[in-house]
Amino acid sequence: MSFSSRRNATLTAPSGRQGPRGPDMAPAGAAPAGLRVYTVLVADDAPSTRQALAELLEDTHDLVCVAAVADAGSAVAKAAHYQPDVAVLDVRMPGGGGLAAAVGIREVSPRTRMLAYSAASDRASVVQMLRSGARGYLVKGSLAQDLLAGLRRCAQGATVLSEGLSEHLIAEMGEQGKAERAFSAAAKARYERLNELLQPGVSCPTYQPVVHLRTGAVAGYEALTDFSWEPSHSTEDIFREAHHVGLGVELELHTARLAVDGFQAELARCPDTYLAVNASPGLLYRPSLVEVLSQLPPTRVVVEITEQRQFDSYDQLRETVCLVHERGMRVAVDDMGSGFAGLQRLVDVRPEIVKLDRALTSEIDTDPPRRALVTAMRQFADDMGIVVVAEGIERDEQLAVLRDIGIDYGQGYLLGRPAPMEG
Repeated sequence: MSFSSRRNATLTAPSGRQGPRGPDMAPAGAAPAGLRVYTVLVADDAPSTRQALAELLEDTHDLVCVAAVADAGSAVAKAAHYQPDVAVLDVRMPGGGGLAAAVGIREVSPRTRMLAYSAASDRASVVQMLRSGARGYLVKGSLAQDLLAGLRRCAQGATVLSEGLSEHLIAEMGEQGKAERAFSAAAKARYERLNELLQPGVSCPTYQPVVHLRTGAVAGYEALTDFSWEPSHSTEDIFREAHHVGLGVELELHTARLAVDGFQAELARCPDTYLAVNASPGLLYRPSLVEVLSQLPPTRVVVEITEQRQFDSYDQLRETVCLVHERGMRVAVDDMGSGFAGLQRLVDVRPEIVKLDRALTSEIDTDPPRRALVTAMRQFADDMGIVVVAEGIERDEQLAVLRDIGIDYGQGYLLGRPAPMEG
């Protein structure tokens, strides 16, 4: 039974239709002459919810689903690409949740109006989204007709709040110090602690050299970060937690800015070296990143794409690589060696540099199958004109085998530990 025949039902699992229509496809049926058609982006980590929302919109004349994604980074990327009229954002999804998506979409697609979409128990998170630019809040389980009406009101610029929530949310938003009360005591402490990392002098950029394995010459540096105030946590854990509370992209941008500033003197001394800056999907679509990286000559910048699993498809990853190439910069992708999927990614996106997964290099001197696999990968990359950088080189034995195989570049503690750049 289609959604058109049950407008008074609540939104449930999909009935097996295809996914959302593309942006150039008209809504189902003939739209009345003069009817304004609004485009909608759906972001929710539950496949059944995404499909159900897409099906619901498929039955309308005036609402078109241009994309349905599962995480905040993909939501920002799709918003940058499609510039939708409305984005429906799940409060609790990977990549920082609806809050991170709202902040990112506000920058890459200012015209998009955003709706928080969550269970009624998520009010505190929703309030944060409203403060970050969301135009309303719809509760999961609402009647389909109420959801459609809310989408239309939001697209037209109205504030939308599910019945029974208006007084609570308006009162909470108007209270002094509401931002602090929006988090539980534990969440508030985490947010404030991580927010300190954005203050001057708290984090320090470090640089790990990428070395030519035969000559020992430094070709470039990967920008990393030292959070010395939090020695019990790894850098990866800190960034992961920052994304969880909605500060991940801001922290990435902050550390990229510090890294670029600290690299200026080295570039003046050695103009042929490059700086590799890590960027998640959410950061790649921020105009602020371009401003930061444009302080260096584009040929001296490598954008190392991280968290590739956040991309909704290879097409989206390929679009992102094209975006970087349009700016005159090079692209690196990591984790080469994860099987066919990794090789398929290289065929699709054509980066200039790939990072050989440390799981392969760690035992390459003692494990013949790993050595054979890396040899085949090196030949594959050579045929495609891609430079291979081996990560995690820590022993002379590893270095000798990688040289014999023909890997040109590498990084690791044997070649140089991450350290601040000399002034």
